[in-house]
Amino acid sequence: MSDTGFSSATLTAGPAQHRRHRPGPEDATASAGPASATARIAAWRDLAGRSADANVFFHPGILLPAIDHLDPAIALATVSDGRGRLIALAPVHHERLGKISPALWVWVHDYAPLGTPLIDGQALAAAADGLIRRLGSGSLVIPDLATRSDTAAALCEAAERAGRPWTIIGEQPRAVLDQTPAGADVRATLPARRRKELARQMRRLAEIGGLTVETALEPDHVRARFEEFLILEAAGWKGEEGTALAAQAATAAFSREIVFNRSERGTTRIVSIRLGDHPVAIVVCFVAGSTAYAWKTAYDEHFARFSPGVQVMLEAADSLLADPAIARIDSCAAPNNAMINQIWQDRMEVGALVIGPVGGGALYRTGLAAFRTEIAARATAKSLWARLATQRHHPGKTPS
Repeated sequence: MSDTGFSSATLTAGPAQHRRHRPGPEDATASAGPASATARIAAWRDLAGRSADANVFFHPGILLPAIDHLDPAIALATVSDGRGRLIALAPVHHERLGKISPALWVWVHDYAPLGTPLIDGQALAAAADGLIRRLGSGSLVIPDLATRSDTAAALCEAAERAGRPWTIIGEQPRAVLDQTPAGADVRATLPARRRKELARQMRRLAEIGGLTVETALEPDHVRARFEEFLILEAAGWKGEEGTALAAQAATAAFSREIVFNRSERGTTRIVSIRLGDHPVAIVVCFVAGSTAYAWKTAYDEHFARFSPGVQVMLEAADSLLADPAIARIDSCAAPNNAMINQIWQDRMEVGALVIGPVGGGALYRTGLAAFRTEIAARATAKSLWARLATQRHHPGKTPS
């Protein structure tokens, strides 16, 4: 027997001591005081460590700041076993499927491109059943789910046990890099001509003077390098378009808080290519268990002729895969990202899992059809945007 519920996301994580209290169902039985919050975050972290599939974006040090700064209305769907042990967790919100039929959605956003719920690897069936029971007569939508994962399989099996239809929509391959003899030397997978050109570019960059490649690990060092990242990103095309993290107070505060939280736990790594004290390119990475996440990259566009974005991703791969505890790097990139697709050869399928109401029904089928159309239109728009962006920032080039 397991308990399921929704709770307000008001637990304190890291330096933010100002979180608003949003009452939820759990408040009737659980204290909102610091001791209770500490215990609940400890249980959450424990679940993250036992989860069948990693998702750093649903760890408390990232998810709580995201809710606090980006969407305070998000709730936490949780499942506990008969002993009260937390066995499943996902951030959720209500939104109609295809703007037609009622649905509960797992929350993903522009800064957290993975929707795989945290589900105890030793209690997959019970945890998945518990999440499905929360749906009532509505549907469940999980965007950006790792569709070939144990978690996805458990959720589909739970849907079938409950007599609910399920389908995967918009499945596409995302670039990842696995820890294999071939993957450990990522340059070896590149065409010889491309490999030689990248090496030549690095030699030319070194001729300017003071070239170093650095990985920041210590908290103070990480935070200093992240401030450089914010400046570098804002100085480029994302700053021009208003999409840089520093462009909005909410995203700047969110990003600083999560980097603080992860650095304090030793799980943020910032790799940079530098000329003396000047950063040429930076990639911000998180590590959770055996998975690393190349979360954000930025480069100085004055050095574009040296392919700094490609170079720093290759250097990050070298740095991360030198750690034998890391089995995979998730690029966190869109499936149509031509740059990363060309240099990282491994793939992870991601898509939206939709679990319908018991027996389906006409309203659900209508909403599902509308959602399929929406996903297809969105994919077309993203592809067009990527092509236009490439032409705008790299005239004469088109995405491959």
